[in-house]
Amino acid sequence: MAIGVLRRRRARLRRMVRAHFVLDHDLVDMHHAARLYLQVGALIRRSVSRAVRVGEVTFNVNVFSAQESLSTFRFLPSDVGRLAAALHLDAFFPLRRYRVDATECLAIVLRRLASPARWADLEVMFGRCRSSLSEIFGRTVDRLMTKWGHLLTRWRGEFMAERGAVYADAVRRRGAPLQTCVGFIDGTAIHVARPGGGLQRACYSGHKRRHLLKFQSFTTPDGLVFHMYGPHEGRRHDMVLYYESGLDDDLWQTLLIDGVQHCLYGDSSYVLRAWMQTGHGNGPDRIEAERAFDLSMSRVRETVEWGYEDVQQYFTTLDFQRKLKIRETAVGKQYLCGALLCNIRSCLYGNQTESYFGYDPPSLERYLSD
Repeated sequence: MAIGVLRRRRARLRRMVRAHFVLDHDLVDMHHAARLYLQVGALIRRSVSRAVRVGEVTFNVNVFSAQESLSTFRFLPSDVGRLAAALHLDAFFPLRRYRVDATECLAIVLRRLASPARWADLEVMFGRCRSSLSEIFGRTVDRLMTKWGHLLTRWRGEFMAERGAVYADAVRRRGAPLQTCVGFIDGTAIHVARPGGGLQRACYSGHKRRHLLKFQSFTTPDGLVFHMYGPHEGRRHDMVLYYESGLDDDLWQTLLIDGVQHCLYGDSSYVLRAWMQTGHGNGPDRIEAERAFDLSMSRVRETVEWGYEDVQQYFTTLDFQRKLKIRETAVGKQYLCGALLCNIRSCLYGNQTESYFGYDPPSLERYLSD
């Protein structure tokens, strides 16, 4: 369609140049029209060669070596196809009539999240124009979050009842004084481009002095982001996210496992509950036992930061502020999608947190079973 517009424009400019010849105008008079005619001709030639070059490419994930695939898609070539089949990515494009299989849909999402490349730079790899790649990416992310987003955004009580006792044992073996802790809760924020439309004040965090979107996540000793709530305005406190997520109602019902009250551990900004234990803060009236307790728990609690680091390390686009424009792209949905894919990667290849605690994540089939 773009080439057709350029050709019609070239035809109009050709008629203008001919009119100058008929009227016996000199080269100075026809300079502007002739220069535009030559420029449009060059654009058409580049567009035609680009269309031929892109059209000749057919995407095949198996042509990548193991190292290239891990660097480009964060998964091995065999696992990309296996994961696409397990996720049932039957994205449908009725208006455009694209013919895209599940493996290519997933590969486009993984490649886009893995590094902040422009769509024009990915045309040759996938053999599709930038508008097609953008639409496939958006619809696939929507499909992923619609079908599998509950693995992050819903509290999985049955899954926690199955693994909670082992989680507590793994934390205890690392020297934590809290004997029934199953994981760690904290808020995290991603930096976004300065928004317009009256959203600057809502997204601005006076503490960080940046424009942010905030998430609340709970991580377990096997390195999984077990639950995530967000996105929320960057100026909100962690306790606001905790109450609005409704997690407090879920915890008291599901963390009583085999008659033992298990709990989450957070920093001193969280409220103290039987199912939510917190640090004692930095007040001057702390006794020595409280300081020792906070120090011991902080050593194991820092693993919650490793999960945030993994998401932004494997999917670098989520850490590239200029790409995260909340009025132009679904930034929150992309971050949730990145966290979900990071969990899946942990199920296949492990992570730093599970090496620290010595407890393996579940298999891919078990993780996707609920």
